[in-house]
Amino acid sequence: MAKKSLGDSIPLHPRTWGWWIFVGVAWLFFQPISIRTSRVWGRKVAHLLKRISPRRFNVIRRNLELVFPDMTTNARESLAMRNLEETMAGYFEAAYILLCGYSSVTSNCEIRGRETLDAALAKGKNVLLIGAHFTCLESCGCVLGKDAPVDIVHRRQNAVVGNYLILRHRRRLFASVIDRDDRIGLIKAFADKTRQRIVWTGPDQDMGHQRSVFVPFLGVEKAATLKVTSRIATRYDMTAVFVEFSYQEDDQKWIVQYRPIDNYPTGDQTKDATTLNRVIGESVQKNPDQYYWIHRRFKSLEDGTVRKY
Repeated sequence: MAKKSLGDSIPLHPRTWGWWIFVGVAWLFFQPISIRTSRVWGRKVAHLLKRISPRRFNVIRRNLELVFPDMTTNARESLAMRNLEETMAGYFEAAYILLCGYSSVTSNCEIRGRETLDAALAKGKNVLLIGAHFTCLESCGCVLGKDAPVDIVHRRQNAVVGNYLILRHRRRLFASVIDRDDRIGLIKAFADKTRQRIVWTGPDQDMGHQRSVFVPFLGVEKAATLKVTSRIATRYDMTAVFVEFSYQEDDQKWIVQYRPIDNYPTGDQTKDATTLNRVIGESVQKNPDQYYWIHRRFKSLEDGTVRKY
């Protein structure tokens, strides 16, 4: 039996009442402002967060030290601050979308490389749409969901009210939302031949030693990288396509770009993980301030120990 998602019913337990009050206050806050203004507020909050809770900023700083070792200290510090600003802007964007809708995003967006997805679909196979964790993930996800009937893999949030709101939003937007921990549901989606599926997954985070191979990612020679991604594409004969998300500040547009992944999968999990990290790395280098560096991307070391952040 598929695991029941925490977002299937409205959480009304007394323990959630404080969260609902917070949601109500946030809803009132967002009503008179635009999503662009919410981004401005997110950037302002980033500077406050750095002062009162520097731990997350230090994670960003450490990640950048590892991936850009040749960058000067001042340049890295500036990039780390811009990344924290973009991260908080992304959080405020997401909150705005959950509470006020996504029309302001989908009316100010651009889709590039759609011919790549069309070519993949023309093969008649299910498509494995591989993404990465960019700071504008939720906003560009709205663009993606309006562009194609995508099934997404969802990681349940610990905060049940937040999880409920995110699931409610994503179920309205995407063809289906599959719980990451629902193994049977995932297999059914990958193997489904009743309709052509486009399944999005973001395999770019460190998920520990047992599930990973250690291959290069930007300036890190041995980065824990999920090996299951290419195995899925091979086993279920899926065509792999990469999708890149970004926010263009000058034009105030959210950009979704489809890109082919050459020679993938090959059946060699180490080679395939290296290829995927190269594609993601090339994307990150375009806008290094818009990647989710606040995640401890390099915590797992090849010898079985954990890197201190």
